[in-house]
Amino acid sequence: MLKLLCLTWRKRYDGFASIDASRKQGHKFLLCFWHGKYIPIMALCRWAWIEQRSESACVFTSLSARGAVISEICRHFGLDCILIPDGGSKYSYQLMREALARHDAGVIAVDGPLGPYRQVKQGAVRLASELGFYLVPASVYTEKKWVVTSRWDRMEVPKPLSRTGLMMGEPVPVGSGLSREEIGVLMRRVEASLESLEQQAEGLFRNPL
Repeated sequence: MLKLLCLTWRKRYDGFASIDASRKQGHKFLLCFWHGKYIPIMALCRWAWIEQRSESACVFTSLSARGAVISEICRHFGLDCILIPDGGSKYSYQLMREALARHDAGVIAVDGPLGPYRQVKQGAVRLASELGFYLVPASVYTEKKWVVTSRWDRMEVPKPLSRTGLMMGEPVPVGSGLSREEIGVLMRRVEASLESLEQQAEGLFRNPL
């Protein structure tokens, strides 16, 4: 059903020039997004990464009933989903490191798995620091959508025939051996970038195709 719904969307993409240039230099990425946008993000990432760039990507989600649902959605879109135990343990990070060694990019909801809503957690920054990955903020604008307000993440589902656009931010280099203060600075930078991207995407993609 989701695949059929996705086929009806009028899709646009922006912000890939910097990523493509960085890819040519051998860099790998960790795509960061808000948890409530995971359905359109998964669908559009499939096209942008797998079909257009022949790149592999894996998605991280929690080892839970919620994660099982997301894993099934990923499977429908041809994305490898890695189920990670909650809590940020060494074992969890090891699973993510092993997965990213097999893929060109990782995809992670930076306010997941349970919020708070639109507050970046440190996991993505720590992981990028350990592996030498770049952080890439990603956002989606949807012209017409359903919003599940009963969920903590206010999950968004684009309606049939809706204009739907994926916008990528500038890749953010992440140094190794970061202090707690430096991690906090990067968390705030990603958070601000995601909010700014959403506004930019709305301004660009709301115009008729």
